[in-house]
Amino acid sequence: MMPLPDPSFAWQEAIVSFSIIAFVAFLVTWVVTDLGHVSRTPYVAVLTLTALALSADYMASSGTSVADLVTAGWVWGILGGLVAAGAITPLVRRLPAGPRHAGSQLVGRLLWEGLVYGSAEAVLLATLPVLAIWQAVEALGWTDTAWAEVGSGALAVVGALFVILVHHLGYREFRARAASKMLGGALVSCGIQALTFLMTGNVLAPIVAHIVLHGQLTLRGVEMPPASQPEPVSIGSGRGSVVEAPAAGRKAA
Repeated sequence: MMPLPDPSFAWQEAIVSFSIIAFVAFLVTWVVTDLGHVSRTPYVAVLTLTALALSADYMASSGTSVADLVTAGWVWGILGGLVAAGAITPLVRRLPAGPRHAGSQLVGRLLWEGLVYGSAEAVLLATLPVLAIWQAVEALGWTDTAWAEVGSGALAVVGALFVILVHHLGYREFRARAASKMLGGALVSCGIQALTFLMTGNVLAPIVAHIVLHGQLTLRGVEMPPASQPEPVSIGSGRGSVVEAPAAGRKAA
């Protein structure tokens, strides 16, 4: 069961909150990585702080209990996250493997890009949008029957897919012409996580799934966004300008 807000939290406020979440989800990628050219390691810190700030603001304004999000049905949340991770695994295995890290460097990447990066994206892309849309339709009384709940749930997942889309389009490599399959993979994998959160009502579901996803990508040597910026070559080298598409072909959400 999805957590309910304070009765005074109106549907208009939920929609405004959703709009802010979508706008910030785009800005954090476009401004920080595209315009600011910030590398992945500090970007993860910025993304995490952004997700935490949006979450704190939404929880406070809506009166939603953080404890309910984490503890209510936590067993189903973890199980749902593992099931979602299993559903996403075949997509990861289709990606070409890249250079793999080992030792302490691998541990550091698994902690930073797996645990921290994965948790931040799970909250920003697969939790907050679903929660805002669901609480909006709940306030409108659109969840009174079983079929109404199904339709409202579908609307909440569509809202999450929109946020996932605009967030990834903020990355330069996801706007490349050759990146359509990569963008489709991000929508499917994150969309499954949003559905899992909707079905369990527990934030651990998308967090577990996204951590496992990022862990698999790290172990496989698949570079996550933002893409590492290659060094420009001189005109005299005869190699021309840097091409984004080949690098983007190995990226994932």
